Amino acid sequence: MKGFEINFKVYADTQEEADAASKALQNFVNEHAAEGRAVTAQKLTECIPKWKDNLFVKNQIIKYFK
Repeated sequence: MKGFEINFKVYADTQEEADAASKALQNFVNEHAAEGRAVTAQKLTECIPKWKDNLFVKNQIIKYFK
């Protein structure tokens, strides 16, 4: 398996905020990798809809992003 770069838009007030979000996501992936867990494209593709369909998780996400 090899690494690929993905790009997408995120809402931010400044480029610095967007860069910080990008760095936080990179750190998330790297921290899991350092502990032996792979954050793969396939796993993200599978888990995001599951999170959306999980009422508890969905409510926490909505609450956080209000």
